[in-house]
Amino acid sequence: MSKVIVIIGAGNGISKSVAEKFGNEQFSVCLISRRKEKLEKITAELIEQGIDAYYFTADAGDTDMMKDAFDQIWEKFDFVDVVHYNAAKLKQVNIINETSDSLTRDFKLNVGGVMTALKLVLPDMEKKNSGAILLTGGGFALQPNPNFGSLAIGKAGIRNLAQSLNEALKEKQIFVGTVTVCGLVSEQSQQHSPKNIADKFWELYTEKNNWEIQV
Repeated sequence: MSKVIVIIGAGNGISKSVAEKFGNEQFSVCLISRRKEKLEKITAELIEQGIDAYYFTADAGDTDMMKDAFDQIWEKFDFVDVVHYNAAKLKQVNIINETSDSLTRDFKLNVGGVMTALKLVLPDMEKKNSGAILLTGGGFALQPNPNFGSLAIGKAGIRNLAQSLNEALKEKQIFVGTVTVCGLVSEQSQQHSPKNIADKFWELYTEKNNWEIQV
């Protein structure tokens, strides 16, 4: 039976390329996002490539919706081998113009959703002493930009969480890691193309040499 990867915050770009990379390595792919139309299109394109793909609609920041999506996934598959958390609130707002409420709301999606997903899959992963959580990081974690203040805080949280969870779970043979993308994602960029970043996620997952790859 094929392994299963669940991609949260699925869309075009990094997550689609990760779906293609893992799908071509014989993984079944489950996509989670809020927009059904987008999911339908991406899933159809993956299936056309011969990838076993499915989609489930849910908001990564909504605990109940996420639980429902995973319950649907478990109706099809016994075990989730990999979770790729790619969800983020992408907005350009200067940090001075943020409020406590807006930062908290964004943090729930940018970082808190990782813990929602982790709590759902962890009991099974602990039983099997197997599994991986992969997080999409960003260069704002290293060099924050005040014009993307909330996102920078989120990416710093992702980087911190990846390192902390990796340390906390390694004795249980569960790997947590992040690819920190230090540049603008573009098809025209050799280093920051979605395909190259997806290759780095595959390297992170298969080699497990470190909790972080910077690209």
